[in-house]
Amino acid sequence: MTQSNINFNWDKPITGKGLQGESITLLPADTLKRGKYAKFLHDYLVDNSSQRGYVLNLNAQWGAGKTYFINRWINSVKGIHPVVYIDAWKQDYSDDPMLTVVSSIIDELEKHLPDGNEEVIAFKNKAALFFKAAAPLLIRGLIKKATGMNIDDIESESETKQDTELYNLAGDTGASLAKCLIDDHNEKLKSVEYLRNDIKSLIEALDPKKKLKLPAFIFIDELDRCRPSYAVEMLEVIKHFFELENIVFVVATDTEQLQHAVKAVYGEGFDAQTYLGRFFRRRYSLSESSRFEFVKQMVGESYEIKPTWKRHVPSIMEGGNLWNLVSIVAGRFNLSLRETEQLADKFLAILSSEPKTMNPYLLLVLFALRDKYYGLYECWVKHGDIYANLEEGVRTAGLERVSLPFHCEDGHHFVAIDGDGTFSMKLLETLKLMHTYCTIKSHGEKIKIESGLIDHYSNSHDAETEFNYLLQRRYLSLEATKKDYVEWIEYAVSFDE
Repeated sequence: MTQSNINFNWDKPITGKGLQGESITLLPADTLKRGKYAKFLHDYLVDNSSQRGYVLNLNAQWGAGKTYFINRWINSVKGIHPVVYIDAWKQDYSDDPMLTVVSSIIDELEKHLPDGNEEVIAFKNKAALFFKAAAPLLIRGLIKKATGMNIDDIESESETKQDTELYNLAGDTGASLAKCLIDDHNEKLKSVEYLRNDIKSLIEALDPKKKLKLPAFIFIDELDRCRPSYAVEMLEVIKHFFELENIVFVVATDTEQLQHAVKAVYGEGFDAQTYLGRFFRRRYSLSESSRFEFVKQMVGESYEIKPTWKRHVPSIMEGGNLWNLVSIVAGRFNLSLRETEQLADKFLAILSSEPKTMNPYLLLVLFALRDKYYGLYECWVKHGDIYANLEEGVRTAGLERVSLPFHCEDGHHFVAIDGDGTFSMKLLETLKLMHTYCTIKSHGEKIKIESGLIDHYSNSHDAETEFNYLLQRRYLSLEATKKDYVEWIEYAVSFDE
């Protein structure tokens, strides 16, 4: 039965104390309003975990806020349910997912047991002996499997006896259990039944004074960042040894990346999607935040906007102008959240250090072209008559419909805003114009181009045409040359090397 008294209102940040006693923000406010999704999932999992537990895949792209989401979820329920958090990536050095899970469960749950509880003490002792014994035996089995060499043949009798004494649970069961962990899947399930039962006993032995309710929630984060073999073994461990009543596993992953890990283990042609479906009863995908909100959160509302940035075209006079620029270009080129973050990082590296006036749209576009359409980027970089090649490159890349939106603020400054009532310039036209204006060789040539603009647009009273004219005049006044843009791109791209 669900607990309606749990607070999933995440509108306020979670604060704590820093090293010097100062107040710090541990978890910011939930600007994406995802608390309601956590409440829905929590209630669903509580109602569906009493029979055989539950293993849920919480799916979202890298950078979409999985870690934030589960940490706020943990903060909401930690006084109501037993909660365990496992950062799989930080623990994949252990080479033993079972050890990771068992030790994490013990470390967290013993905090909620009566003082001196005999069950947890006995369980910890048995688990420690099990792993001490299993580790060398596992190594022996793997060496024999890989080389054909039986390591026991070259060990002294005393060493073998010492290993046997380490595992003092049930005589020969220890050796056969360790062997089964490698060789026999079905026998492994039978042999570790005692371990499953002890975990159930551990959960049932919670201190009644703390009034914690079942199920226990075990959150596993960053699994998609682990070594492929470790990630796959972790899933096997969860599915076959810890799928128990009143235990909920929430495994947060970028499922697409996890499929790549599975293929790295079993081969590129392996059906990773069907394979992963064996481990999760359900997959729940977090709704993606808008790129604008993602960029806003990543850059931060307190990011310093320099007064000189209003001279750029489009202008950057406030945070919203900056967030719009990055998110619009990322959207036009269908960048992932990871790629969007990389784009923003490179853009800000140049923006914050370069005093010349520039076209921020162009700089962002060139970053995207270099990463995704290098041939088109290389075409723009060249000098001379490149217009026909630009047209062909844009068409080949399927970017004919891509356009960059503007809005005119106070009749003078152009800013990046996407939506109704804005003027847009096609990507191809932008690349052509900026190629022309960035390669002007003399003041006389600039005057000639400006006179041509005046003659072309002087008789037009159409608002969009006038907007185009004013924008081109502003482009013409920018200081950055083609050489500048190319150098900026190469400077910032070096951060990725």
